[in-house]
Amino acid sequence: MLKRNESLAFGRPFLITVIAIGYVLTAMVEIGVALLGRVPAFLQSFILSEDPIVLVVTACFQVVMGLALFQGWRIMWWVVIVSAYVSIGGYILDGLLGERWAWGGMLWNVIVLAYMNSRDVEAFFGREVYY
Repeated sequence: MLKRNESLAFGRPFLITVIAIGYVLTAMVEIGVALLGRVPAFLQSFILSEDPIVLVVTACFQVVMGLALFQGWRIMWWVVIVSAYVSIGGYILDGLLGERWAWGGMLWNVIVLAYMNSRDVEAFFGREVYY
C-alpha cells in the first residue's frame, strides 16, 4: 500500500514543482534585464522596476521562494497564501481603475488559493489535513 506522498511526482505535487521552477526562471529574466540595462518592450507591463538594484533584490527573493517551495518549507505555504490575498486586493483596485490585466491576475490568484488549500499540497507543506 502506498503512503500519501508516494503517489506524488518527485515527492511533491506537480504544480508546486512548476511554480518553483517559474520563480527561478522569472529571477533569471530579471537578472537579464538588470544586466541589459533596459526593459525590452514586450516586458514593459510585467517588470516591477527598471532599477537594476531593485531587480537583483527581487530576483534573489524569487530564487529563495522557488527553492523553498521546491523543498516544501512550511512557512512558504503561508507566504503564498498571504501574497495571493494581497495580490487579489491590489488587482481589485487596479480593475476598478480600468487596468485590463487586473481581472486575469485576480482570477489566477483565486486559482492559486484553491490549489494551495488542496489536500495534497497542504500535506506536502506539513499542514495537518482533517477532511
